[in-house]
Amino acid sequence: MTTTTTPSPVTELIAFTIDTPDAGRLARFYADLTGGEVTFEDTTYGYAQAALLGATFNFQTVADYSRPEWPGQEHPQQFHLDFRVGDLATARAHAEGLGAQLAPGQADGDGGAGWLVMVDPDGHPFCLCPPPAAEGQDG
Repeated sequence: MTTTTTPSPVTELIAFTIDTPDAGRLARFYADLTGGEVTFEDTTYGYAQAALLGATFNFQTVADYSRPEWPGQEHPQQFHLDFRVGDLATARAHAEGLGAQLAPGQADGDGGAGWLVMVDPDGHPFCLCPPPAAEGQDG
């Protein structure tokens, strides 16, 4: 929550960039997961871009990529994405079909938390969150 009314010189978030050992592969994973599309891929420079749920995501290939380990912090997660889903079981099956895995340390299902923590093929955690329980609440 912002407490100031002073205008910011930052006017727009134009993209979110994710490091990966294979930019095109991870861009396709998230495009398939969200019903988005890969809008650009340059294998020479190890770069791909995808339009996902109204936002632009960039993916850049990094040499010596270090896979995050969730929930441990020896190789920190650095970020995670939260996705709203209509049905957890269906969304989980879809994500797993694309190569995601249920993150370690959870019971099968939602572990009582109301959401699932998954990891993408490169180890980045993301959450599948069901619809809010009541209007005005967010999971």
